[in-house]
Amino acid sequence: MRMLSKLGLLLAGFLMFALFFAIGASITETTPKILVYATGLYNWNYEPQDQTVVYYSDGQEMDRIGNKRIYSEDYPQFLKDAVVAVEDKRFYQHSGLDTKGIGRAIWINIKAGRKAEGASTITQQLARTLFLTQEKTYTRKIKEIFLATAIEEKFGKDAILNMYLNEIYMGRGCSGVACAAKSYFGKDVYDLNKAEMTMLVGIIAAPEYYSPDRNMEAVKERQSVVVDVLVEQGLLSSEEGESIKNQRLSIRSYEPSQTNHPYYMAYLTQKLEEIVGAQRLYHGGLRIYTTLDSHMQDAAERAVKNQARSLAYQGITAHDIALVSIDPGSGGIKAMVGGVDFNKNQINMAVKPRQPGSTIKPLYYAAAMDEDLIASDTVLSNKTRNFNGYTVKKNGGSDRVTVRDALVYSLNVASVEVLNELGVDTAMSYLEKYGVTTLDKQDNNLALGLGGMTNGISPIQLASAYSVFANEGKRYEYYTIDRIQDVTGDVLYTSEPSLERVISTNSAQMIDDILKDVVKYGTGTRARIALSSGGKTGTTDDSYNLWYVGYTSELVTAIWAGNSDNSMVKGNSTYGGNVCAPVWRNYMNSLYYNDVLGEKPASNQVEEAPVETQPAEEEQTPSDQTPEQGTPSEGTNPEQTPVEPGNSGQPEQPNQTEQPSETPVQPQAQGEGGTADIQL
Repeated sequence: MRMLSKLGLLLAGFLMFALFFAIGASITETTPKILVYATGLYNWNYEPQDQTVVYYSDGQEMDRIGNKRIYSEDYPQFLKDAVVAVEDKRFYQHSGLDTKGIGRAIWINIKAGRKAEGASTITQQLARTLFLTQEKTYTRKIKEIFLATAIEEKFGKDAILNMYLNEIYMGRGCSGVACAAKSYFGKDVYDLNKAEMTMLVGIIAAPEYYSPDRNMEAVKERQSVVVDVLVEQGLLSSEEGESIKNQRLSIRSYEPSQTNHPYYMAYLTQKLEEIVGAQRLYHGGLRIYTTLDSHMQDAAERAVKNQARSLAYQGITAHDIALVSIDPGSGGIKAMVGGVDFNKNQINMAVKPRQPGSTIKPLYYAAAMDEDLIASDTVLSNKTRNFNGYTVKKNGGSDRVTVRDALVYSLNVASVEVLNELGVDTAMSYLEKYGVTTLDKQDNNLALGLGGMTNGISPIQLASAYSVFANEGKRYEYYTIDRIQDVTGDVLYTSEPSLERVISTNSAQMIDDILKDVVKYGTGTRARIALSSGGKTGTTDDSYNLWYVGYTSELVTAIWAGNSDNSMVKGNSTYGGNVCAPVWRNYMNSLYYNDVLGEKPASNQVEEAPVETQPAEEEQTPSDQTPEQGTPSEGTNPEQTPVEPGNSGQPEQPNQTEQPSETPVQPQAQGEGGTADIQL
């Protein structure tokens, strides 16, 4: 078997050599001039690219992505000779493709039984760096050969070597040896000594592996290999070579450049890689125009950090807070904060799904309205009851309540009755139209009505879903990249967000009217601002996930607080209305008083002072924790009825009751007997 494997490798190697030899011979004799035109290099001239630049929606520069460059018109002769000796010793003899080198590499790889040696010339490496990806396929290799031949036809050897030394990746986010000289040694490339040059030449082969920041031993071993090659080729004497090997390298510590808005930039970079590819993105020269509003982003980051400090002072252990804002009229992301401190936690909670708690309720209430099953004044039963095996306890309110009061005070039994009447299948189809992509087949039960989901919903998807209420029942797909241009101004990509009608205009207006009452006198009073706004609080059982989703006619914002490791939030008054609503209020007040928002208060609306009194104690809904036996513990809200604002201009607060149960429990699947919980 081993002999057959060896013969197979030998045959494959022979065929590969024959193929590349034939391609090389054919190209060398007949096609170089044709390839200059065929590859598009006829109209291409080398220009060192700046980093990819990212812009805010107003055209101001936000940040830069990609490899840094320091262009040099020439390099020290010893450095050039060393690069040629190590990377491509036949550089000045071949025409872009070294068939002898290919044959030698194939034979060595066959004998080793693995890929032990490569055979790319300097010109091939340059072609790959400038125009291709790093994928290891025969198609890419053939393209590389054609491009290398065209480059050799158009440019001289010295120009090719100079381009190579300016473009080759050298680690630490540097393209080019000049940038590497500054990064590793703090020197101009002409001030490098031979020991430093040989180290830089050595890391070209694998800059991430031969990183002095992580693997100095391997760096010195690689430098020794380089020195031996130079001694062998007569570029160094044996004595000088030994001296270089023993010379100490004084390498500067690496200080990565600070990124503005790191959570957002990580999100943006991922999207850009999907569109243009990592090679094109990091090579530079692109202009990225985003939907992010600089004023909104700065205000969002301040609001999150200020609340994090406040919570720590209060002894509330919600260490992570996320905020994301979307323009309901376009779908553009205007602000994104994925956490409190990127240096401590890089998880972007703005895009991570978590149990939504009661923030899910308006979505299926609106669906039921759209199906003509309920209206705002429809009377619902709110008594503790069993829905075909799924028991829901009364968490406040009268035994019979209107749809408006059920949603304003987030009453659980009445809410599940709405979902039961609508049907879970129908509700899930609506959720998909709202843009929720994290539904699971196990979510097909009435636990969905209280936010019991296998995966949950991310803040960005909740914000997008609520944009339906601010946009007359229509939802734009959210996006953040407006357009991408190259260095010449040619547009490479333009965003075209889709628009879908989710519910009727009438249904959206009815829910909007109710959600404004949530803010006026329901569980969201701590979110009140001068502008007319709607919103919904949410708190999962034992406060694992705290929410507030608020909106005006021009901005929808979802705020989540909790812990990214899914640990319980401890402290007093750990409810979405207490923890998250103030973030929204402070954020929106900053935008309003700094004239960032176009919307103004209605002439008959009295500007309210921020509500600092204790908010209504909202419900808690099941979290994603391990279930225990029993019916869900949803918190114990007092019986609540609508109250009109007093003479002070602030609404009265519903009475407080005892803290909810500390035991995390899950609702039972619809149709199962008894009151046993299901595991979500």
